[in-house]
Amino acid sequence: MDEDMDCPHIVDAAEKLKLDVEQIRATLNNRSCNVCLRVDQLWMCMECRQILCGHNAAGHSTAHYEFHQTHCIFINVESAAIFCFKCNSDIEPKNHDDELNRLRQFILYNRGPSANNSGPSANNTNKKRRRRKAPKAAKPKKNSLKRGPRANKKVCIPNNENDCFMNTVSQALSEQEPQTVIPNTVNNSKKPLKAVVPKKALKAKPKKPFFKRGPRTNKKVGISNSGNNCFMNAVWQSLRHLKPFIYCMKLFKLAEICHQNNNNSSDPRLQHCIAQELWKLLMTLVEWQKPAGYKFREAISPTALLSIVCKIKPRYKGFHQHDAHEFLMFTLDTLHSELKDEKSKLLLEEGITNENPNKIDTLVSMMFRGFLLSEVCCLNCNTPSRTRDPITDISLDVPDYKNADPSVSRPVDLLTDCLARYFEIEELNEKNFYYCDKCESQQRSTKRFWINALPNVFCLHLKRFRWEETYRTKVHTHIKFPMESLDMSQYLDNEMKKVLVNESSYLFDLVAVVVHDGEGGGSGHYTSYALDEKEDQWYEYNDEKVHEVDASLVENVQAYMLFYIKREMRINFTEK
Repeated sequence: MDEDMDCPHIVDAAEKLKLDVEQIRATLNNRSCNVCLRVDQLWMCMECRQILCGHNAAGHSTAHYEFHQTHCIFINVESAAIFCFKCNSDIEPKNHDDELNRLRQFILYNRGPSANNSGPSANNTNKKRRRRKAPKAAKPKKNSLKRGPRANKKVCIPNNENDCFMNTVSQALSEQEPQTVIPNTVNNSKKPLKAVVPKKALKAKPKKPFFKRGPRTNKKVGISNSGNNCFMNAVWQSLRHLKPFIYCMKLFKLAEICHQNNNNSSDPRLQHCIAQELWKLLMTLVEWQKPAGYKFREAISPTALLSIVCKIKPRYKGFHQHDAHEFLMFTLDTLHSELKDEKSKLLLEEGITNENPNKIDTLVSMMFRGFLLSEVCCLNCNTPSRTRDPITDISLDVPDYKNADPSVSRPVDLLTDCLARYFEIEELNEKNFYYCDKCESQQRSTKRFWINALPNVFCLHLKRFRWEETYRTKVHTHIKFPMESLDMSQYLDNEMKKVLVNESSYLFDLVAVVVHDGEGGGSGHYTSYALDEKEDQWYEYNDEKVHEVDASLVENVQAYMLFYIKREMRINFTEK
């Protein structure tokens, strides 16, 4: 929706809001769905003030709109985002009554700490934020005549038929200091007396290390969540910490400015493309400095970039849950396509027409593109067939131990094990028989991969989501990954092994991690962890909230995407 225009359906909602604003605020205190009593992923109908769960929960808000077609405006009771079902888009009110903005401020102020978890994807129960009461004046203590709670240090004697007097005497005698206990034997005179020594107390088991995140920091800035775009925020914060990628983005902007100055006009296509707005967002994140009077609630709003993304791919409209890896591939592919078209236009202006558009390099291909060499070998004639294909990332299978015997111990799953399984020789089954040109028939064959060219930024995707019949499940197996010195030399083909002699050309260091917290593919929350190389400090980015974390916490997270940078690239861009 255009920013200068207002939703025509929200005008009535804003007018009615004046009448019962106090009633609405009282309604918001009832944080549960009116139908299923769900306490998270809640929306409030601005027409009838009912609180209902969102689409990613039981979907009672969608059913409510389908039954009452005029009840189309809903407000998220956690993030204060406003959504119109008729327009099928979010609404950013600007020209309406101030009561609507006051209501949004009331929601944001009174939401609990778990409300930042991307609206409908939050898993924690909402909690009210209570103001601290002023301490009361201290009163002089009185001698308490009340008895304390029931103790378990003494053993009481049961009362049988009013023999309370005998029990009192027996109890008093038992509290005297015990003497040496003589065992009750037949001939006590012949055997030496032995005192009963009490057993020593058992030592407590050592506690497992618990890695805490640090306090919320104001050294970095977060990205605001307008409903359920945590998957976007996690990807953008990861790209922001890829220093070679950021440096190339700056060069792209510099070249564009020079081109505008030469032609005295700007390209109108770049004003409505992802490249322009993504550059603005990343530069804002990189160059951000804490202003005077900065509050933790303040964050960068990606409204302009989000609107362009939704125009290019309408499925990202609304508040549905989407996959962060899929969004990363969409961002890189779209950015590469836009920059390639712009470069082709510049070449045509210079009179160069023989350039193949598919061979034009952009900052995406320079940073993320590698080449994979696949070899299919016929088992009948042993004739190999090789194909060289470009790759942007590698998706690795994650072992699932859901039905495994819990009593059987298993070794820790390593990232190198996942890579080894990806590059090992695989025999194709009957459904995937290979047509051999030499045998002129379908034959049994083997297939394997090698890396023919390593990317500068190596993205590894762990396939945690799988389809089971009609729904997606998640694999929670922990994969231990190296923080430094990921060695890719053993997966190179023979030609590349001869060329890449320096170890900095095939060693990679971790820079960013994207984590999915949740049970399934249709719900959950995305966060990212990234390394600031200048400070040598890891940060956790959870939408608006940013925390300093220790590296030991990062290496124990359940990773979904891993971003590694080639060591020679880190050396070259250390001072930039």
